[in-house]
Amino acid sequence: MIYLSARDKAGKLGFVDVRQARALDALDGVSCDSALANIHAQTLDGKTLIGVDVFREAYALVDLKVLSWFLSIKPFQPLFRFGYRLFATHRYSLSKVLGGPALKLVKIITKKDHL
Repeated sequence: MIYLSARDKAGKLGFVDVRQARALDALDGVSCDSALANIHAQTLDGKTLIGVDVFREAYALVDLKVLSWFLSIKPFQPLFRFGYRLFATHRYSLSKVLGGPALKLVKIITKKDHL
């Protein structure tokens, strides 16, 4: 999220902490538990996106068109969805192990703006 936020120069993305009161008011039918289990997004036209679809749209909005296109390749969708479910299930454990190095890498990339 830090990387996407840094790339979002035009302010096309909005981020909310779903644990804060009223953060889910705009997403009808999405519980806090569901939002914590899988990333959710809402488009300007009100469509709710979940999981890989969120990243595909977010990458397109911050001009990471190649990543967005890659995540839209139909034959790979089952693999991407499986990978995201695996990541989402274990993200807290992964963050403890990889969080520090990943954050350093994001800081380097966003300073140089390679992607």
